Amino acid sequence: MIEIKAYCSSIELFPTDNLAYESLSGVLLGIDRFDFTCCVHDPDVNQGQMTSDLDEQLERAILLQGTVSHTLDLPREIPQQLDFAFRYNDSIVAVEVEKTNREKILRDILKAHMYLNSGADYALLALPKNYSHRHGVWNLYEFGVQRFSECRTYGFGTEERLGRILLIGFEQFDARTESLLDSAWRIKVRRMAKNT
Repeated sequence: MIEIKAYCSSIELFPTDNLAYESLSGVLLGIDRFDFTCCVHDPDVNQGQMTSDLDEQLERAILLQGTVSHTLDLPREIPQQLDFAFRYNDSIVAVEVEKTNREKILRDILKAHMYLNSGADYALLALPKNYSHRHGVWNLYEFGVQRFSECRTYGFGTEERLGRILLIGFEQFDARTESLLDSAWRIKVRRMAKNT
């Protein structure tokens, strides 16, 4: 197993014309950077799949902005639990982090509606701008912006509910080289894991 230190920065929010942005942008745009660790447990399993503590470190970065951790009780019929929740200015914010699968983003927007229906005041969907995988690099944040815009255009959700959902995008960097995580980086990390 190997561990690689990385960090996220270049925070961006979408949309900038809704209540969620108005209420949460001060906290979220106050985050300049947060560090996290990537691990390759076995380079021969699932093409050297990486895990990370990005979710936990994003939560920590948000809590350092003066928010408070919160447990949102969800009904049993919601099959997956949210990644974390926090309180800010008497509002409850449910957070979903989608690090790898762009096809799940529309489902995550639906889950945001479920969280809003279950007592959250706002829902936040965190997406990397550079997810490196074997076929290249995906900008999940850009993909999320497209899906969210389509939801607005085609009436997939009410404007009141969509107005309480916010996307947060961030770029991921190697902490040692300060270079963006990309396909070459992924190949190098897998090679390092095989040689360990």
